[in-house]
Amino acid sequence: MTTKNRHPWGRIIGITFLALAALVVLAGLTLRRKIPPEMMADVRAGIAARNIKDPAARLEKYLAERYGPQTDPANRQKVFLNMFNPEHIRAMHFMMQHSPEAQRRANMQAMAKWLENYRNSLKPVEWDALSAQLQGPEGQARLRQATAEYDRQDVYYRGMTAPVIGQLLTTIAQTRK
Repeated sequence: MTTKNRHPWGRIIGITFLALAALVVLAGLTLRRKIPPEMMADVRAGIAARNIKDPAARLEKYLAERYGPQTDPANRQKVFLNMFNPEHIRAMHFMMQHSPEAQRRANMQAMAKWLENYRNSLKPVEWDALSAQLQGPEGQARLRQATAEYDRQDVYYRGMTAPVIGQLLTTIAQTRK
């Protein structure tokens, strides 16, 4: 009787493949736990919009994925107020670093234009609600935290986001009137 040698290398390769697959899954789960949920939501929305060529359409897709339909004023206010969330600021920096170089400036211009349109579309009741959100103690603390987080980012990012920051500051100034 002879024993058949059934491809011992096949078993070794199969076991190695399974071990590598298990390591990849484990690494993914570990990484997922370390990334804040707020940042994951931004990254998922960014991935959903990344292949759209038109910057305004790309931004609309991102905002709809992240916050819901932009036809709802409450969702637009969420977008604006989230600009002062430190986790969101870090997520935007991360996404800008990993977006194609050619899209970066266009993305910032599209966001600045969106903020300008948002400000110009606010009704008096919405201005009052926004002012109450920003002028109260929690709002002032939120603005201080956002400023501190923004100042921690690298100078290249701060320079790139200058049009967006200008629109945010203009809107904040108008809430004080």
